Order: sequence, then structure tokens, then C-alpha cells
Amino acid sequence: MRVLKTFLQLLCLVAGMGIVPLLQAQEATNTSVILTIEGKVEVALVGQDVWTPAQTNQVLRPGDRVRTGRNSRASLRLYNQSVLRLSEVTTMVIQAPPNKKSPLLDLKNGSVFMFDRGKPSDLEFRAKKASGAVRGTEFFLSAAEEGETVLVAVFDGAVDVSNEVGQVALNSGEQSLIEEGKRPEKTAVINAVNLIQWCLYYPGVLDPAELKLDGVAELAPSLSDYRAGDLLGALAKYPEGREPAGDTELVYRAGLLLAVGRVDAAEALLGRLAADSAAMPLSRALRTVIQAVKFESRTAVAVRPSTASEWMAESYNYQSRSQLPSALNAAREAMRLSPDFGFAAARVAELEFSFGRISVMEEVLERALKLSPRNAQAHVLRGFAHAARGRVQEAQGSFENAIALDGALGNAWLGRGLCRIRQGQSAAGLEDLQTAAALEPQRSLLRSYLGKAYSHRRDARQAEHELSLARKLDMGDPTPVFYRALLNRQENRINTAVRDLEESIRLNDNRSVYRSRLLLDQDQAVRRANLAGIYQDAGLTEVAIREGYKAVYYDYGNYSAHLFLANSYDALRDLRGTNLRYETPWLSEYLLANLLSPANAGVMSQQISQNEYSRFFDRDYLGFASQTEYFSNGDWVQKASQYGVAGGTAWSLESFYLTDNGQGGPNRQQEQLTLSLKVKQQVTQKDMLYFQAVYFDASAGDVGQRYNPANTVAGFRLKDNQEPLLMAGYHREWSPGNHTLLLLTRLHDQWGVYNPSQGVISAALAPPPFNGVFLNSIRQDLDEKSVVYGAELQQIIQRERHNTIIGGKVQAGEYDSRSLQYNPTMLPGFHPPGVAANQSVSADISRYSLYAYHYWEIGRPLTLVGGLTYDHFQYPVNLRLSPVSSYTESVDRLSPKAGFLLTPYRGATLRGAYARYLGGLGFEQSFMLEPTQVAGFNQALRNLVPEALYGPTAASRGEMFGLAFEQKLPTQTYFGVSGEILYSDVNRDLGWFLTRNLPPLLPANTREQFDYRERTLRLYANQLVGEEWSLGAQYRLSHVDLQQRIPEIPPAMSPLSASHVRGLMHQLNLYVAFNHRCGFFSRLEGGWTRQHNQGLNPDRPGDDFWQFNVYAGYRMKRGRAEIRLGVLNLTDQDYRLNPLNPYLELPRERTFYASLFWKF
Repeated sequence: MRVLKTFLQLLCLVAGMGIVPLLQAQEATNTSVILTIEGKVEVALVGQDVWTPAQTNQVLRPGDRVRTGRNSRASLRLYNQSVLRLSEVTTMVIQAPPNKKSPLLDLKNGSVFMFDRGKPSDLEFRAKKASGAVRGTEFFLSAAEEGETVLVAVFDGAVDVSNEVGQVALNSGEQSLIEEGKRPEKTAVINAVNLIQWCLYYPGVLDPAELKLDGVAELAPSLSDYRAGDLLGALAKYPEGREPAGDTELVYRAGLLLAVGRVDAAEALLGRLAADSAAMPLSRALRTVIQAVKFESRTAVAVRPSTASEWMAESYNYQSRSQLPSALNAAREAMRLSPDFGFAAARVAELEFSFGRISVMEEVLERALKLSPRNAQAHVLRGFAHAARGRVQEAQGSFENAIALDGALGNAWLGRGLCRIRQGQSAAGLEDLQTAAALEPQRSLLRSYLGKAYSHRRDARQAEHELSLARKLDMGDPTPVFYRALLNRQENRINTAVRDLEESIRLNDNRSVYRSRLLLDQDQAVRRANLAGIYQDAGLTEVAIREGYKAVYYDYGNYSAHLFLANSYDALRDLRGTNLRYETPWLSEYLLANLLSPANAGVMSQQISQNEYSRFFDRDYLGFASQTEYFSNGDWVQKASQYGVAGGTAWSLESFYLTDNGQGGPNRQQEQLTLSLKVKQQVTQKDMLYFQAVYFDASAGDVGQRYNPANTVAGFRLKDNQEPLLMAGYHREWSPGNHTLLLLTRLHDQWGVYNPSQGVISAALAPPPFNGVFLNSIRQDLDEKSVVYGAELQQIIQRERHNTIIGGKVQAGEYDSRSLQYNPTMLPGFHPPGVAANQSVSADISRYSLYAYHYWEIGRPLTLVGGLTYDHFQYPVNLRLSPVSSYTESVDRLSPKAGFLLTPYRGATLRGAYARYLGGLGFEQSFMLEPTQVAGFNQALRNLVPEALYGPTAASRGEMFGLAFEQKLPTQTYFGVSGEILYSDVNRDLGWFLTRNLPPLLPANTREQFDYRERTLRLYANQLVGEEWSLGAQYRLSHVDLQQRIPEIPPAMSPLSASHVRGLMHQLNLYVAFNHRCGFFSRLEGGWTRQHNQGLNPDRPGDDFWQFNVYAGYRMKRGRAEIRLGVLNLTDQDYRLNPLNPYLELPRERTFYASLFWKF
């Protein structure tokens, strides 16, 4: 019994210990906190009648009372995370709720603005004899000091209002004036801004030197604080009850009242001025800034400013009318007229920051802080400057200083909130952004950031709500529509995301309220890059590529645009490496994306899409992404990436593995492994270093494209090893749009092939019957090793109407080739045994290039492109077509470029391009920074002569002509037509054998010439249907004309002397896709191919066939994971195609496909 009693005592003790913290936690959740204090704010604790001065961050418990004095304001955060803004002469108490769940706001007198983001019915209020239940809203509540009149105005959400007579339900845009003894009625809110104009932030614009009040001793303390930038301190030190002694003092008093939102009182004072008063220019300055803050039209005839105060007000007026350059010029004029005017210097710094000129901003800001050390806006600017340089702790300190100086400044809370989110404190950051929006509820931009924060917290419903509110507040601001598009994409609402982002692009120029014209084009580029990604999700591949190049067109220095172009080209690449047409633009665009992006943007992956085009908030992170693809024929593709950002360092460890069992014939297997390390280091805010190391290893059989894949060479083996490829880069951004890029490379490659049946030409010069030219076979064992060093320097100079790209590249290295040919089958009846040729040769390679491109936007409808490239290229003429040679050849080529982009009307684009180019030798030509496209047409074409038919070529001299028209309709219909002509002339040396008296065989080289002509017509049409469906069709007609000649072989002697082949290929691709917001998606594809060949020996008639693919899968929200299942070549249709026309390999039998992508 004693043991049991002791046990029960211990149990009670433990239970009591658990209850104490529980009660403490409950008490903590029922507390509110004072956020901001402006003027005289007092608190009376529950059960006490003593009023004491309030303190910021002071905790309030249920029953505590708060009141504000005249010309005073305060802000509170309630314990349901709502933000409450108190006007002057307001008394309220937060009562303990009867149900212990919902706070009860008891307003005794005065006015409050409630910014509530809690759950419905989380808040109730009482004012006089009226009461109400808040259902997640923003509303204005005012209780007259005398009488029982109460005004409730709902800006968003719903409020149920009642009194002793009846009740009414108010929704967004409705208000009710509740009077004693009358039933509440609702009417429309006439002017919401006027109701809460006391909440808004009005900057200081009056120049104290122009007030000429230094001789008034009573005003000296107030003027001292004003000069120091402390508007609230200046108001507090203005003598209480003093009647302004003159007109300038009257204007000064009005300016101080604006600091706490007393617009009515300020306008009343200004109304006392006579029309001919000498203080009228100062009065006009205040009236102008009131209209600018409230986004109202000017009510008086504009008068050219003559004072620094007027120029300051005009600066805000210009900004409200989207004239940012004029706003900056006005601020500079104010600073010129009054060099000691601290507010003017801070204003100039603010506008320089809007142009992205951070160094200039910091210089002016230091001056502003010396003149006005307590200017809250200047401290905010210092915070953003620290943040831009990655100094988050210093930035947060500056924002907190600004909050301490003037807690009503929304930008200060915005900045601190962003810093907190950057450091992983997402809940605290969200609270700060809520406060910012509550302090300046008329600012669309603050609502947009709040929507982003909710999205960051994975509250999609609230995020969409905030962004829609931001849109309503400013129908001309594209920012909330842009963020909403990204949110819709994350929520798998693809078609809706496309609509939103297109609307964002249309509205982009309206953002000039916040950005310079140059930065507007950068905004445009970001929007287009994201739009292209969303198009790709919707299956609109052709449209996506067009949007990608337009993003680069608008802002060549935008890394996300280059990243999307790289991803677009990646979708066109042949992963098996047999078709290298898009290899150079793919790699070049990835290099540009990585060099142009700062370290905190992460590393752009070539292997797997682990990057979001627009991360909502920058912060340190670690991540891992993996994608596995399986084919029922035994093929596997595995991609993986571990990546992260820590401080100023970003890295990515990537792998790619491919095993291909081949299809259609024997000895078509291949295996690839790629390992890569990429590291970025942000040295300074303007300087970034980049490093990449790549290991590549591949082995394969006879995997080249063949008309009949069964006709492979038994025993053929290829091996390629690159260990390592080294790249180092440097990027300096001197100012927005002004970039210097440096790329250094060391490219090491070991390549080998064993061919038991190499085709070789032999020419017998002996007397008949042995004279003639024959195509025979021989065993070949070829090994090649190369080391090439390169350096490229590029300068990007962007202006509002002109963009210039200039650069130069140097490459130099050495190729070593060892070739063994033996056991030939030579002339009829003669088979000499043993070694025919055993060669070991070396040759140097060098390339020197200079280039310049210029983009000139003549007017919004028309942009012209011009460029010129000079190349000097020395290369070995034959290292792979055995017998090999050590001879080198050099070529000089001047390559002009020209293009245009015309937008004749909304949604239409007409573009054209011409370019000459000079190809390279091998994979070294893909490592380049020079622009890869002109007006959206690819000019970095590596090999046009099909390598599967004729082997490798070098130093191709090419030309490109392109013309395209594209149209987007408001019905989400997209169509386009384009034509392209490609010319490529190649001269190469071909190894052959000569003999006079058999044996010996004499290895030699002869010249072979190619004349390649390709004409392509493309048409596409896409339609988004409703919220979930998309349809599309793409047609491609390709005609290739290829002439090949060996001048040393007389045509009468052998048909090997020349050939002329032609191929005509039709390709039609149809699809229908379905994307449901729950994550389920499906897609049906149909592809028709028809080819007609001419001039082939033996004849190959081409083919005419259809193939169908079907997919279905599930995609998690935010793209965290995706599973996809499908059947390729549903009808089990094989084909015979001549690789003369370029095409991507299609499945030759019915194949089950499965893929899994995930990341965290």
C-alpha cells in the first residue's frame, strides 16, 4: 500500500510538471505583441487603470488596453497572426474570448485597419453596440468618440456585422454604417484608399533650407531631427499646441503630419495658404507627393518646379507615372539645388538602385547617411545593398535599424523578412512580410512578395489569394501575374500558368514604376524563359523553343534564358552521339548559363533538370535529383545530381550512365559513363569564378545510323575516353547589362576504333589488267590522342536600344594518331598478307577567332542584328581516314551575320537571318561562348555531311538562310511556318593505297570534296483547350542534295570518282496531351515518316510508315517527383531510312518504357 501511495504521488508530480509548460504555452499563444509605435502610445495592463508608455515588442495579454494619442499610430500582431493598425486617438482592448479560442477585439473609440490571415471565425470584434465575426479578411473599423455610430468597410474577405436590431453579411468592396436603433445596411465602398490613407507612408520632401525656419528657436529641436532624417522625432519635438507662425512653418507642420498619415489635417493646413503665398511652391510639393502615394491624377495645372522640394515631389510623381529616368533626373536636380538635402541624396540613391547601379547607389547613400543619419529609407537601401552583396547579417541589421527609426516603413519589414527567409527562418520571414503588407496595404508589390512567401510555405491557397489581391490593387503591374503563373505551374495548372505568364509579358512595361527600361527587358527575359518552360510542360515544344530564343534576344545576359535554350537543344540531341548537329549550341548555352548566373542561383546541370527557373527566395540549400529510365529491350538511362549552395559557394556532382543493347541488328551495343564536378564561387558581388571537371568513358559497337541496321560490321569496336576535361571561367558584372566573361579550357581525349572490315580505296598503276581503282577492305586499328588548350574572352554591353557582344577565342593543341592496317583484300585475285601500313603521326591544331554582334532596337516593332566573325584555322587534314597524314592546312574566313525581328502586331513575329560560319575539327569546337543563333536560327552547326555515311569531316564552310513567321492568338492558339536553307562545302583528305608493282602498297592521301545543300520547311500548330488539354501538330519537309567528288579519280575509271545523292523526307508529328491539376497526365503521339531517295548505289527506296506512342503518369506538386509509363511504337512498326536526311533514331519494335524522377 505504501508503494502504491508513493507511486501515485510521483505520478501526480510528473503530471503537474507537464501541465505547467502546457499552461505556459497556452498563455503564450494567447498573447499579442506591439510591432510599431509612432508618437504617443500607451498601455494599461489588465486590472489596472495606470497608463504607461508602450514599448516595441511589448507582450500584451487578454484584457490589456492600448491607446494612441493625437498624431500617433501603432501596429500590433495578434495571437492569431493578424496584424492590427491603430490610427490616432484610438482605444481598444483585446478581451479574453468566452470560448477560449477566438480573440475578441473591443474597440472603444477611434479607427483600426485589420489585416487578418487566420482561419475563418478566428477573430471577433465589438465596437460600441455593434459586433462582428471576421472570416479571413482585411477590413476597416471606426467607432466615433461621441455617440454609437460604427463604420465597417471590408476590402477583402467577409465580415458578419450585427447589432441589437439585426445583422448583415459584408463581402469584399462593401461597407456598413451602423447607427444606434437602426438595422445595419450595406453599401459599396466608394474610395478604399481614402478610408485608410492614414495607413500609408508619405516620404519627406521638404528641404529645410527652403523653409528658412532656422531663426525660430522653438523649432530648433524639431528641425534638427528633420535634417537627420527622423520624421517621427521631428513631429514629436514640434511644440505641442503651437500655432504655426507663418506660411512656411504651416507647410512644415503639414509635412510632419503626413509622416503619421494625417492627410486630412495636412490638407486643411495647406488650404489656409493664400494663392500668392511665397510658401506655395512648398505646398505644391506636399500636394504632389500625396497624389503620388495615392496614385491619384494631378488636380492642379502642372508648374515647372523651381525648388528642391518641388523637384523631390516631382520625382515621386514621375515614378507613379512609370517615368523612372525622369524620376531620377528630378531627384538629381533636387540634390543639385540643395547639396545638403539628405532626403534628396537618399532619393537619388534609391533610384540608382532601381537601375541596378549598386556601386553608384552606395556612393550616394554614404553621402545621404552623413547628412541624415536617422533616415529610415536610407538604412533600408543600405540593407538591400548588403543583401545584393550576399552580406545577409549586415543587411538584416540595417533593416532592423530602419524599423527602429520608423516602424511604418513597409520596405524595412520587407527587407528583414527576405533576410529571415534567406536564413531559413521562413515563419518569421512570413510574419515580417505580413506586417509590410499591413503597413502599406495599397502597394501591390508587397502583396506579391507575401504571396511568394505563402508559396514558399507551401500554402498554395493563401498564396493565390494574395497574388490575386495584388493584381486588383494594380492592374498594370505584371509582377503578381508572373508569380501566380509560377505558382500555377507548381500546382500542375499548366494551361492557366501559360495564360498568366503571357499576360505578365503583355503588362511588363508597366513595371517601369519600379524598374529602369534596361531592367524591364531583363524582366521580360525572365518571364519569357519561364514561359518557355511552362510551354514545354504543356507539350508545346516548337513554341517553347521560340520563347527561349526571344528571352535571349531581349536580354543576352539573362542566364535563365540561356539555360532554357540549352534544355531545348538537349531535347533535340542524340544521346548516343551519332547525330551531332545540336551538340555545339547545347553545350555553349549551358556554359553561358553557368557563367552568367551568380553562385546563389546554383549550378546549371547538363544531365538532369534540378533547377527551377525562378526560385521564389534565395537561400542556402542542399538537394539531390535522380532520373531513371528503363526500356523493355534492356536499355537503361540513369542520371543523378547532388547539388547545393552554401554562402557564396555552389556546386553540383553529376553522373550520367547509358547502356544500350542496340536494336535492329547485331553489334549495336554501347555504354556511356559521364561524371562531372562543377563549382562556383562568388568572390565579390560583381565577380564569380567557375570550375568544371568532366570524366567521360564510352565503348560501343557499330552504332552509326544505317539504312538497314542488320548490315553492321561484326567485330567493330569503338572506345572514347576523356579524363579529364577541365574548364575554368570568370564572370564580372560591371553594371546591369555590362558583363565580362572568360573561359579557359583543357580538353583531353583518347579515341580508338578497331574495324575488321574498313573500306579503303586502292589505285593500281601497273599495266593492265591490274590498272584501275577499287574499293576493298582491310583491318584497321586506329588510336588517337589529343590535348587542346583554349581561352575565350567575351564582353557584353547592353543599353536600352543597343546590345553589343564582342569577343575573341584562341585554341591550340596537338593531335597524335597511330594507325595500323593489315590483312587487306586488295586487287582481284591478290591478297597480300601482313601489314599494309603502320603509321604514327602528330599534327598541331590552332584556331584564332574574333567576333562582334550588335542588336539594334529601332523601335518596338523592329530589331536588327548584325555580326562579323573572323576565323583563322589550322588543322590536320587527315587523322582518322586511314592511311593517315601529318599534313596540316590553314583556312581564313570572314563570316558576316545579319538578322531581323519584326513584331507587326500583337502576337505576331516575323524574323529572318543569314550567317556564314566555319566549322572545326572535333569536339573542341563545341566549347565556345560566341552566340549560337541569329534571330532564332542555329548557326553553330557542327557536322552537316552525315558522318554515318561518309565519316568525319573538318573545317566545313557553311552558310545559313532562315525566314520564319509565328503567331499567338488570344484563344491560346499558336502556329508558325519557317524555312531554312543550309549550305556546307567540305574539302578533306582521304587515305588510300597506291601500287605499281605488287607488292608493296604505298599509303597516300587524296582530296575529297563535298557539296551539301539542305532545304527545310517547318510548320506547327498548337491549341490549349480549357484547363487541362493541349493539341498539336508539327510538319517537317527536308530535302538534302549532296555531291561528292574525288578529283584525282577520272570518272571513266571508277564510279568512286563522284556521287550525287538526294533525299526527300516528310515528317508529321501529332499529339494530344492531358494534364490534370491532381498531377495525373497522359499523352498520345502519332508520327508519320516518308522518305524518297535518289542516286544511291545500290538503290534504297526509302520508307513510308506510322508509329504511335502512349504515355501516362503522375507528377507531384512542385515537381518533386514524377513517374511515367508508356509504350513506344505501339504497332510494332520497323522502318528503313537513309541517314542522308537528319533524324533522331526511332524504336524499331514495340517497347515498354518506364521512368522515375525525384528530387529533394
